[in-house]
Amino acid sequence: MNRVRESAKEIVEQYGRDGRLSEESLALAEFGVWNRTTPGMLLLATGYLAALEDPALVERTLESGNEALAMMLKDDDPFGALALTGAGAELSWDQWMAWIWTYWQSRGMSPGVLDELFEEAEEGWTEIVDSGDLTRPRVRDGACGPWDASETPVPADTERIDYGVMKIPRLEGAETRPVYAGERIVGVIVRFGGHAFSLQVYRARGGPVWDTVRPKIINGVRDQGGSAEDAESSFGAEVRAQIPVAKDGQRMLQPTRIVGCDGPGWLLRGAYGGPAALADVVDLRAHHLFTQTVVDLSAAEVQADATQEITNLEVRWPTTQ
Repeated sequence: MNRVRESAKEIVEQYGRDGRLSEESLALAEFGVWNRTTPGMLLLATGYLAALEDPALVERTLESGNEALAMMLKDDDPFGALALTGAGAELSWDQWMAWIWTYWQSRGMSPGVLDELFEEAEEGWTEIVDSGDLTRPRVRDGACGPWDASETPVPADTERIDYGVMKIPRLEGAETRPVYAGERIVGVIVRFGGHAFSLQVYRARGGPVWDTVRPKIINGVRDQGGSAEDAESSFGAEVRAQIPVAKDGQRMLQPTRIVGCDGPGWLLRGAYGGPAALADVVDLRAHHLFTQTVVDLSAAEVQADATQEITNLEVRWPTTQ
């Protein structure tokens, strides 16, 4: 058994002893790393394989009241489910481990049961990573947004927070803060997992503008003393940058992925910052926030500035979230 599978088994055994994942197991799992096969990704895939092996146990999981876990296990698109939509937003890794442990118990705790699942899961996950499916652009492709409010049908199965010109998916456990330009609120910052994703919407004066805005962003970052370059990901064309910031009185470079999407009369721009922001494979929580945002220009309080290519629109902060 290789290192990844050994680590995955060690995590399962630790959960079985203690009834919850330890900090050491969480670190060993490397949850949130998507561009290579890690113990965490192996455990994720193993859970789905176990669900295929024993659909009756999935139904009993649903009957037990754990609807979030049961819906995740029954989902035909595990990577979409990982975007934490709907009931899946309530899922924790402890719940996922509880499922694997329960399945293993139902199979008599035979070591060979997990070994076979791990081997099949590793083959499947490695194939997915190598195929490029996780990095292939999926923005406004018919299945993903960002959406315009006039488009039908905008997927209604995602709960969104209404910020006026933007309706942003609710992400359980995340913290939201306003982005200010003077006294105006012009965007939203969503903080989760040691990272921050900011969203801003602009009214575009002409046609698509993201291709002309990106070079200006790159030059602006370089003028500040940072580095920036064009790149491609599941967001499509983007900018990957190291942006100078001040923290605790010291100057440092913040890894930041800057993404954008043209819509009918608008540009939605996002900036994802944090230690893993520049990973080849996008964190699916960030991908979900961006591609499931709805832009509503009818809620804008200002028209486009005829002298500017894009006009930053004000956000209406909700009284309750």
